[in-house]
Amino acid sequence: MPTALFSTEIVVGTLLLVIAVVLATTFLRRRYIARGLPLTLCGLRDARGRRWRLGHIRFGENALEWYSLGGVSLRPRHRWDRQSLMLNVPQPLADDDAIAVLPGASGVSASDGTNDFELALQSPDYTALRSWQEASPPGYNVNVA
Repeated sequence: MPTALFSTEIVVGTLLLVIAVVLATTFLRRRYIARGLPLTLCGLRDARGRRWRLGHIRFGENALEWYSLGGVSLRPRHRWDRQSLMLNVPQPLADDDAIAVLPGASGVSASDGTNDFELALQSPDYTALRSWQEASPPGYNVNVA
């Protein structure tokens, strides 16, 4: 008959195993999503929303992809083509609108031609996004004539 100490050890061991699985899944998911491309933490909200959703944005060759921070999905929740993405000037977030895990973040209004949304990025990440958007990949839309 199991004793209380033995039962406690099983519960604690199970909890530690669950925590290890969650951490490993999160780490492996993030590594898979990045696949060698730049990946950064970002807040997202649509034009009507008041609540920020945290996630990762990945700068692909021709598209910006947004992945939810939590979950197990390996597919982007949002995808915006580089050529149709319009970024406005960043504005500092108000104190009541600030995101705790993104200190000093700025809100950037954006549009892909059909949907308006806002991204919350720290200054170096915004600079990287703007640079990525203004650059074009080698051989893309090249007219050498």
